[in-house]
Amino acid sequence: MNTNELARTTFVLRRDTHEQLNAISRRMGVSRSELVRDVLREPVAMMSKWVESLPEDAGPGDVTRLQDEMQLDLVEFIGRHADDLEQLGGSEFPRPFTPEELKRQRGGSGE
Repeated sequence: MNTNELARTTFVLRRDTHEQLNAISRRMGVSRSELVRDVLREPVAMMSKWVESLPEDAGPGDVTRLQDEMQLDLVEFIGRHADDLEQLGGSEFPRPFTPEELKRQRGGSGE
């Protein structure tokens, strides 16, 4: 691990969240810091992209476009991590919709 790429951050969690974080990190065999880094990396990057893509003077169309983009990004995110959940849970989880299936359901072309 390249410590030049890391920054120390201190924050306060609810006690139940802290206990859940401890339990998950033990079960996965990783440190809490590693777990938090891995869990937050993609969602924070997505949120940053969303915030930066919304104009200061955003109108209803901009908000709708962003909501659509957010939904597709989250579906892709869940799909990428479904295998991780299967490995952790030891059973097969239902697969989420693909972005194309989601677009078709919403009346889009899927392309």
